[in-house]
Amino acid sequence: MIEDTRVKNLIKLSNIKMNSSRMKKILLNNKEILDEESFINKLKEKRELSNEEIARSKEFDLKRQLKVLLYDKISIITFEDENYPERFKNLEDAPPILFCKGKLLSEDSNAVGIVGTRRATQYGKIIARRLARRLSSLGITIISGLARGIDTQAHLGALEGGGRTIGVMGTGIDLLYPPGNKNLAQKIVEEGALITELPPNSPPLAYHFPARNRIISGLSKAIIAIQAPLKSGVFSTVSWALEYGRDVYALPGDITREASKGTNKLLKMGAIPFTGYKDILENTDLKIQEKGIRKEKKVKDLTEDEKKVYNLLNLEPKSAERLAHEADLKPQYLLAVLVLLEMKGLAREVGGKRYIREEE
Repeated sequence: MIEDTRVKNLIKLSNIKMNSSRMKKILLNNKEILDEESFINKLKEKRELSNEEIARSKEFDLKRQLKVLLYDKISIITFEDENYPERFKNLEDAPPILFCKGKLLSEDSNAVGIVGTRRATQYGKIIARRLARRLSSLGITIISGLARGIDTQAHLGALEGGGRTIGVMGTGIDLLYPPGNKNLAQKIVEEGALITELPPNSPPLAYHFPARNRIISGLSKAIIAIQAPLKSGVFSTVSWALEYGRDVYALPGDITREASKGTNKLLKMGAIPFTGYKDILENTDLKIQEKGIRKEKKVKDLTEDEKKVYNLLNLEPKSAERLAHEADLKPQYLLAVLVLLEMKGLAREVGGKRYIREEE
């Protein structure tokens, strides 16, 4: 039952906010008293907690946090539980306590992290989404941070690919950040999980996010940086990835764009250039399982006008007006052709009546 003494004590411990290795040691050394009401006081008697830490364990609203866990169906996972992430088990600073909404599965150890700037270009968003969709369709779990920009596109692509995705939060499990990703978060819970090491009601403070980035790296076999300026949290994620021995990829970008200056720097530092999903399959040890949910795209069966428009599309969005001019078609007829291409999964509107080609 969610309100048992063990759960209460784990919540109290997580609110004290100590480093992961020390918290893990406390849990290991005090298994026999974790189910006792006097757990925190006994830790004080054993001098495993300071007076200041004891005070912090009483500063929060325990009833409110329990209510969040109960009504939002949040589970608490510790490093000794069966569903604790496999890739965390050999990391000394992995979080010993996780709050989880959704389900963590053993197959989630076959995962990559896709990360990047919140201020991504349209090109960066397209690449992130396509990559996540393709890898997801091959049975690879996609890890990201639920932020705007690249993270959002990575989660969306994973869901479109029919696979699993895990959103790692820099807040309490009940405080979605950004709030605009509420619907996306719900879909992630249905096809994966939201996780955080922070207790309920924890706000989006700046120092929470570098700690979140270590979780993204820890869960992943590789980190793929799509776009990042020179000052970006992506460097924090990459730093953890290198410490954990994970592969690091970076997408080469336009040298004049701020959004690509950080990823171009990563390439100079030795990151593996990412030019397509096969780069990851060839360099990183991932298990491939084709899910067979990708739509078959039969370019050869298109009409002449559909082929003409399809061949004019690429990764850079083109306006309907420009396409009509290049294809020498009337605007209304051109829009009808684009609708047919979208229905066949060969084109996609990216906003403002601008279109791109979808991958075969």
